[in-house]
Order: sequence, then C-alpha cells, then structure tokens
Amino acid sequence: MKKVLWISRHQMTEEQLSDLIAVLGDEAELTQWGNTVKSADELKDAIEAADVICAVLPTTLLADVKAAAGDRPLLQSVSGRVATGRTRVSENGSREQEFRFVHLYWEEIVELKIRTRVLNPGREGCIICL
Repeated sequence: MKKVLWISRHQMTEEQLSDLIAVLGDEAELTQWGNTVKSADELKDAIEAADVICAVLPTTLLADVKAAAGDRPLLQSVSGRVATGRTRVSENGSREQEFRFVHLYWEEIVELKIRTRVLNPGREGCIICL
C-alpha cells in the first residue's frame, strides 16, 4: 500500500482514486492536506511521511513541493471540460453553456523550475491576495 499525500481543498473523486490506484499498481492510503498552502515548508513533515505526492497547487508552489519531494513522485490530475447540455443564467441575465470538469489522467511532474517576480511592489504581503 502506498502512502499518498493529497494536497487539495477538495476530496479526491472516485475517478481520480481508481485511476491513481491503476497508475500506482497498488492500493492508496490517502492523507489529505486541505488547508491553504502558503509555503512548501509547512508540508515538510507530510511530504516526508508519503510515498507519493498528488497536488493541486499554483505553479510556483508546485516547484517548491517538487524540490522538497526529492525522489518521491509528484503527480497532478489533468481535467477536461465536458458540456452538460444545460445553459446557465448569470445574475446579470447573460446565458452561457454549462460544463463540468472530469478527471482525464494523472501526470507526473518530472522537472519543474520557475522564477517569478512581483510586478506591483507592496502587493506581495497583501492580505486579500493571500
């Protein structure tokens, strides 16, 4: 059985879990980290306790988690939009086609390096942005 750290605010769907088990070739014991992640440092102990990390995170945080994961696989679920055949009406009265997101496959993040810079000085500590 593989110990899987699932970093997401949402529960893993049955589609995701069954596909993950197929990918791993083994059962999965999930531990979910459902809190907002501000830094990969806060995940250190959870990452070290896992065999596999599955994450839904912004790219900059994924890069930090990949570095912290070492040789542990870092996976992300790839989703697709499927039309439901229904139309939604927004509060302002506009109409748009409704879609639902479905799990397509898992992919492993093999390498990820990113450098960013804040373009609006003073915003990096903005409480609304966190």
